[in-house]
Amino acid sequence: MSDDAPNIICNNLTKYYGSTRGIEGLNLEVGHAEIFGFLGPNGAGKTTTIRMLMGMLKPTQGSAHVLGMDAWYESTRIKMDVGHIPGDVRLYENMHVHDLLDYIDDFRPGPDRLRNELVERLDLDVNKKVKSLSRGNRQKAAIILAMMFDPEILILDEPTLGLDPLMQQEFYTILGEFRDRGHTVFLSSHILSEVERSCDRIGIVKDGRLVDVRAIEDFRQNKIRHMDVVFSEHVETAEFERLPQVLSAKRLDSHMRITVKGDIDTLIKKISEHKVVDLTFTQPSLEDFFLSFYGQSKDNNEP
Repeated sequence: MSDDAPNIICNNLTKYYGSTRGIEGLNLEVGHAEIFGFLGPNGAGKTTTIRMLMGMLKPTQGSAHVLGMDAWYESTRIKMDVGHIPGDVRLYENMHVHDLLDYIDDFRPGPDRLRNELVERLDLDVNKKVKSLSRGNRQKAAIILAMMFDPEILILDEPTLGLDPLMQQEFYTILGEFRDRGHTVFLSSHILSEVERSCDRIGIVKDGRLVDVRAIEDFRQNKIRHMDVVFSEHVETAEFERLPQVLSAKRLDSHMRITVKGDIDTLIKKISEHKVVDLTFTQPSLEDFFLSFYGQSKDNNEP
């Protein structure tokens, strides 16, 4: 494969389960040295897409290519160069963690040069049996299994499930190091803060279709946020409703909730004209996100 060719290419990638849509008409390219976030609510088609990229599902229509190889017909070869974390991590319960790492290591030629470093950085006790691990430690084991051989591509389905905030931060740091070495990361998530923190671009999937692809900076400049402000004196909501970035300002009990889209500098300056007792930002929900970009949110009834 040419060094300039994208590492992941989807052409009209479609999967139906009988009459139920998984993903439809997905056209997408993900390049080198990129962390690509695949964002959408549960049931939108994210896991279906990942399973096709990993050769676990055969497309109903279209194709997916990873490292220049057909994801269905050449899946065995692809797996030698791809680190994968599934959304439902299942490990061999009766093995000790170090034996599990050895076992998986035997499937690939060459050393697992990142193994010891990852074990240390993620603070995993490899002498325990898998069945005794907490949910977070099982996720750490899955991360190490996917990353320890420094793969060309990482394909990750909700990879931070169960990790505490400190481990999440370390994980994001490790992902950045993979990208800096020229590798590709394809990261599925339904958590806005996760993709904002780690990704260079995002693809937004809704109701089984890719509805947009945008740079993360564009995402930051257009997302909706809620600011809850407690003033020491009475302040009229109209004062903030006149600001172009403010979508609404409402009084709720002892505080004012200001909903803002995009840049917050003007809003912060206006708030600073008054004495503030407390101020908090609420992370937008996925529904807020879709509302901000597409005008309305729909309930997703897909499995």
